[in-house]
Amino acid sequence: MITGFDTTVFPRLDFRNPEEFWKTVQEIKKFFKDHEAEMSVVKEKAHQFRQAYAIMDPFIQKYTAEVCPYCGNVCCCNKHGFPEFADVVAIIAMGGKVPEYDLSVDEGALCQFIGEKGCVLPRIERPYRCTWYFCEPLLLQIEIGPPKQYREFVQDVQYMGHARAELMEAFYHLWQKYKGT
Repeated sequence: MITGFDTTVFPRLDFRNPEEFWKTVQEIKKFFKDHEAEMSVVKEKAHQFRQAYAIMDPFIQKYTAEVCPYCGNVCCCNKHGFPEFADVVAIIAMGGKVPEYDLSVDEGALCQFIGEKGCVLPRIERPYRCTWYFCEPLLLQIEIGPPKQYREFVQDVQYMGHARAELMEAFYHLWQKYKGT
């Protein structure tokens, strides 16, 4: 059983170098297109990952709506909102659109995708860390909720991590076959 996947096996996606960043994003998109006939397992795993997001999204939205507006230390800053290579793979595999990042923004400033009601991006188009990161106030709010709901939350987080790991593993086999990295 896959419990995680070391995404450091993929090339680094450096938002500090816009030319290389967008070149790598285009390379990933091209890889999906060029190897579409071999992507059935990747697409199946992406579907499972998308389902995991669909399960988690309402729960996360409920709690972030209760906690985040009153927080004095907003977690969502630009440097955490830029994707890694694996995030771009997941977004494309799930049928999402890679957001048009403004790479010139202050990386320490409030995330460029924060709106009045939180993130304006669909959950599947956000970096993975934007879904699985739970600050202490948010975790506390979740933990003090109904015990059954908390147990389900823990199971859903585990399922989401497992689904992502399987997706990355499936993609990596193809990437390694053709790119050798």
